[in-house]
Amino acid sequence: MALSTKLKDESSRFISSLLLSALEGCQQGDMELAEKLGLSIEIMQKLVRLRADQIFSISGNYVRDLSALEVFRIDTPKISKIIELAAEETRQYEMIDEFLRRGACKIMMGELFGLRSTQVASRKKFLNLPTVKGRLPVSTLEEQHQIYDAWLNSIKIAGYRERLLYVARETDLSMSKIYREVQEIEEITNSSTQTKKTKICA
Repeated sequence: MALSTKLKDESSRFISSLLLSALEGCQQGDMELAEKLGLSIEIMQKLVRLRADQIFSISGNYVRDLSALEVFRIDTPKISKIIELAAEETRQYEMIDEFLRRGACKIMMGELFGLRSTQVASRKKFLNLPTVKGRLPVSTLEEQHQIYDAWLNSIKIAGYRERLLYVARETDLSMSKIYREVQEIEEITNSSTQTKKTKICA
């Protein structure tokens, strides 16, 4: 093994240990090591959501394109960015799992997350979720009102997928049913807006 490669491997393990030690300290109320590394509370809050193997992967990504002499100097902005990307990836998988647990269909997962049918099927199998066959039941009038009210209440939430999750948590209805109703609500809203613009221009 080349010296530079060996140094990078050792440095990767060292940085992983540093991050884990800083994380352990934060969990015990001691921010000293995190502060010395220049890592903010926000970054540490993202780090705490990651598994140990993800933290080790972060360290590997960090040292990958560094020279042998650079590996011992911590570049705080760079490692913070890598942590943020890993945390976002984790959050994405958590969101996918929640969508599936709440009854999202393959078409919905493809449109919202870009997942193929095989990926959805594999993830549902891993989560031990049943495959629902047949057409989606028509929403009752009460369910339509519940979805409509919750969708309006979510107006200040940033992100379409986050809004759908809010509605699902508030109503406890199937995500596929919510998605269908929300699409209809948006179509009506957009159509109404377009009509108003046309009348103004006339």
